Amino acid sequence: MSLLPIGNPLPQLVEPSAMSPVTSDCGEPLVDVTDTFTCLEAYRLANWTHSRTGTFLREGVTHRLLAVNALLPRGFALVIFDGWRSPELQSELFHAAYGDPLLPPGFLAPPSDNDQLPSPHVSGGTVDLTLSFDGAALELGTPFDDFTETAATAAFEDVDSPVRRLRRMLCEAMWAQDFVVYRGEWWHFEFGTPRWASILKREGIYQRASLNDEQQFGSEVALR
Repeated sequence: MSLLPIGNPLPQLVEPSAMSPVTSDCGEPLVDVTDTFTCLEAYRLANWTHSRTGTFLREGVTHRLLAVNALLPRGFALVIFDGWRSPELQSELFHAAYGDPLLPPGFLAPPSDNDQLPSPHVSGGTVDLTLSFDGAALELGTPFDDFTETAATAAFEDVDSPVRRLRRMLCEAMWAQDFVVYRGEWWHFEFGTPRWASILKREGIYQRASLNDEQQFGSEVALR
């Protein structure tokens, strides 16, 4: 633990009362980042019906994540659980999760048909990720998609620990590239989305995203 930077205390993370519609999409394509980062393809490996091979993100998000990797201490790197989701996958995940009436709201966004207010992952501007050290993916206090109070980004802030230091490290590196974190999930970061626009008081740039024909049929798309 002593080798990890202490990091700065996490600020109070406040969720917006309403999302800011994205009135114009910037036109960035979705790119498959499977060969760019370690991608765990969490939902495909769990055999969700509407999952697919590949991990897709907006091109600009991908370049920002490469910059985050360059900011991390030696030995650390990003590992991606999930990126863009089709509307069908988002709907499948949401309805499966909230089939449990005891699950608190906020862990999965409801599916949206509004292009200007897409569900975060459907925009391609949202990524679920963790850190790795020397190639081994780390659980920062909870597994991915752990819908408990300890998944909250600041859940470990009261006492110094490796988890607190690692969560601070991840947040600080992601904030340096203008991402925002969801306070309920330490792994969930957004850029250019309606929620990002609401939090930072800026114009969003990502509406609902779709794969092009080549990507739909499995052709490899190189990152420019």
